[in-house]
Formats: sequence, structure tokens, C-alpha cells
Amino acid sequence: MDDFEARLAAAYAAWHESLGRRPDRFYALYADNIELHSILEASVLDAEMRGPFVGKAAAIAYFAAIAEQWEMLSASTHRFVVRGDTYVWIGHAAWRNLKTLRVVEGPKVDIWTVQDGFATNFFELFDSYGTARALGLVDPPVDA
Repeated sequence: MDDFEARLAAAYAAWHESLGRRPDRFYALYADNIELHSILEASVLDAEMRGPFVGKAAAIAYFAAIAEQWEMLSASTHRFVVRGDTYVWIGHAAWRNLKTLRVVEGPKVDIWTVQDGFATNFFELFDSYGTARALGLVDPPVDA
């Protein structure tokens, strides 16, 4: 395990242990010009959650918006995959939307691009339909 992977693993461990309330270890991994992207950044998320988020200040604002709108119920790391300058975190997470009280739970994948020991790009993938349901944008299916 290289240094960045070890620091990234520690950041995820602290994030999970704090149930999404302590992102500070992630901040230490960011290059000044970090770009954060989300699978939903241009579609269903409200203005505060739309990206991309460019620069450390914008990344901090993204985490603040998460804390205001979501409550982490659980999260776990399944594995890291590293190839060259790309680090992939594969895990599972459950979040409750604080407005609707609906829960989204499922697999999550984060893709990090690293240069000179710092993350320059981050792209997160998660259950977009489940998130839209949790936001109240899509009604849950009705049992027949």
C-alpha cells in the first residue's frame, strides 16, 4: 500500500466512523485545484449540490451541503483498486435525507486521480434512482 492509498484508507475510516461528519482527512488529500464530480451533479440535485466543485473551498462547501441535507446511517469499505494515478474506492453506504426522511442504500464507487501525492480529480458514483427517491423527486414503487 503506497502513502496516498494509506492516507485515503484512513480518511474513509474516519468518515465512516463519524457517520459522515468528519471530512477533514479528505481535505488533506486535495490538491489546491481539486475537482469534485458527482453522477448527479447536473441533473436532480439542487443548486448547492450541483458541481463540479473546483478548488478546496468549493470542496468544503460540498461537504457542508451534504451535512445540511443528509444523515449517514452506515458505510463500509469493500476494497481499493489502484492502477497508476487512479485510485478506486469500492464500498457501500446508507444515507437518510433530512427533509423527506427517505433512505438510499447501496453500492458506491469513488474514483480518484492523483498527481504528486494529491488528488486532482474525484468522481463519485452511487444509486442515482435511489437518491432521486430519497429526495422525493420520484415516488417509490407501489406494491401491486
